[in-house]
Amino acid sequence: MNRMLQWAWFLLTFFVLAGEAVPQYGSNAGADSLKNNLPQRFQPSNYYLQKSRFAPNRGIFSGNQGAAGKASQLPVFGFDLFRRPASPVSGQEARAFTLPANYALGPGDRIGVYLLGTVQQNMDVMVNVEGKIFLPPAGVIHVWGMKMDEFRTLLSRRLSQYYDNFTLDIMLLQPKNVMVVVVGDVQQPGKYVLSALNTVLDAVIMAGGPTPNGSLRDIQLIRDGERFTAVDLYAFLMSGQTNEDAFLQAGDRIYVPLSQHRVSIAGEVKRPSIFELKPGGKERLSDLIELAGGFTDFAFLDKIEISRLQEHGHRTLSYTDYNDVVSGDSTYNLLLQNHDSIRVYSKLEQIHERQVSIFGEIRSPGTYVLQDNMHLSDLILKAGSLTREAYRLEAQVARIDPGEPTTFLKISIDEMTNGANGSSDIILAEDDQVFIRRIPEWEVGLLVEVRGEVMFPGKYAIVKDSTYLSDILQQADGFTEDAFLQEAYVLRPSTHVKFDKEFERLKEMRREEMSDLEYQYFVMRQNSAEIEQVVVNFEKLVYEKDRSEDIIMEHGDIIVVPRAPKVVTVTGSVARPGGVTYVPGATKDYYLGKAGGASWDAQLRKTKIIKVTGEVLDDEDVDEFEPGDIIWVPRKSDKKFWPVFLQTVTVAAQLASIYLIIDRSLD
Repeated sequence: MNRMLQWAWFLLTFFVLAGEAVPQYGSNAGADSLKNNLPQRFQPSNYYLQKSRFAPNRGIFSGNQGAAGKASQLPVFGFDLFRRPASPVSGQEARAFTLPANYALGPGDRIGVYLLGTVQQNMDVMVNVEGKIFLPPAGVIHVWGMKMDEFRTLLSRRLSQYYDNFTLDIMLLQPKNVMVVVVGDVQQPGKYVLSALNTVLDAVIMAGGPTPNGSLRDIQLIRDGERFTAVDLYAFLMSGQTNEDAFLQAGDRIYVPLSQHRVSIAGEVKRPSIFELKPGGKERLSDLIELAGGFTDFAFLDKIEISRLQEHGHRTLSYTDYNDVVSGDSTYNLLLQNHDSIRVYSKLEQIHERQVSIFGEIRSPGTYVLQDNMHLSDLILKAGSLTREAYRLEAQVARIDPGEPTTFLKISIDEMTNGANGSSDIILAEDDQVFIRRIPEWEVGLLVEVRGEVMFPGKYAIVKDSTYLSDILQQADGFTEDAFLQEAYVLRPSTHVKFDKEFERLKEMRREEMSDLEYQYFVMRQNSAEIEQVVVNFEKLVYEKDRSEDIIMEHGDIIVVPRAPKVVTVTGSVARPGGVTYVPGATKDYYLGKAGGASWDAQLRKTKIIKVTGEVLDDEDVDEFEPGDIIWVPRKSDKKFWPVFLQTVTVAAQLASIYLIIDRSLD
């Protein structure tokens, strides 16, 4: 007997412990199955359930926004010149140029020689590769390197040996072509064939211009192995001067070095940019202001900011009064260094912006800049004038004086606009707030809308607190044959903002962090619309003339009469979820069969019927289906067999050990 009692106690303990162990797994399976198989209109929003908490929060602005920070946003002056590709000067185009006085003849030049007087003769000759021409009767003449005036003098002396009383005239018909080399920091270094009327600037443009690090102020022309000249393009860009821009000769080499020193200037100057300092030029602050086109009318000259980069990498700020520079005091005319960043502030930034505000029945309410001698009528004009419903007999002006109680002024707008009381159009003061009220009980155009299966859907006018739902339905001339009154409803826009602290908290949580009750509340709140639905039984109102269902209509109400559904929806764990054509008297099994039958993981015993009225019933409680009903077949809960099995074996082993100990002690 004792042994039988021991075994009974062992089995009882085993089943109790095993029963406690099993529910630890898949405790949320039922809720998850419900979520996955509900129809779409009952689903919670995925936006909140899948909301990531690990997205980086990137700021809108970064970096130093001072003088040095602004420099990186400025353009480098002069590089706009090279955005449009250029072509070398052709023979035809050369006619449009004025021949320079220092033009030297060379191989390839075509020259026209014209004799007038006792001898009339025209000759067209070309300088050969040796720099010579043959001109009868003068013979062979070496002209390489001669200027046009020198050639005219020489030819006149030669021809005077053969002719008397003649006039000589010469002209360059076509300039020679020369090959030059463009190297250094240019976009497309290499050899280029150009006209002799092209200059150093033309060659640099043909090469695509300098790279972003190339110099514009020290472009070197190397001729016969020596530095012939250096071209500063700033002189051409600023004033069009071409004094330093030399004409090209065969064998010239143009070298564009790296830019060594650059400074920036921003703010109230006419040409804010990054400028290159001329090598060895020792340019000062006034020179940079001149490069920048001078100051604007709003430049604040009393305190110009200079940010200078130090050797250790940090920047130091200093300020100078430019009025001292203008007066001739050179000690304030700062000598510029590489990476200097200059900022000229605006006078407008140094003054306090005065404001006034206007609210209420005005077309453009808001805050406006207060100007001297600005009247109330001026502010109303700036704000777009009054609306139709503005109360013109009285407006209120709140005059705010910091540290003092606010005072209120009452102004008659009618008197102000009609000129009956000139004192009504007061001069506004800083921070004044103007309020234009609405005419009491002003109501214009109260409307409701009827949608769906009525004879005449659309908008209808109502009288406040007097028009009933039945009146609107009568004006709509009744319902169509497909009207489904069981699902008809009235929507009333919400007039107040709802804040649900609990719902806001749940939106920040993941699904696994919620309890089942919290999740159910979250789904309910997520599926609730911002537009409120007024409960009305249309069948009682229309068929039984039940006046208790006849509500008073309000502005913005929407009456919706849906079309009668023709199907019964089957969803959940079935082979082919969807709508099945309604058949009067058909059972649940008929609709499940049309949907392909239940799937292997279906839990048929817990099938729910969602009636067209929204009522949720068990399948055995439904005797007859109606169009619009929904049959939902839930899925079986996920069972984690092996974890349950392992824990059960562990508990059984522990119980067996306890039993052996007890059994041995009794023996």
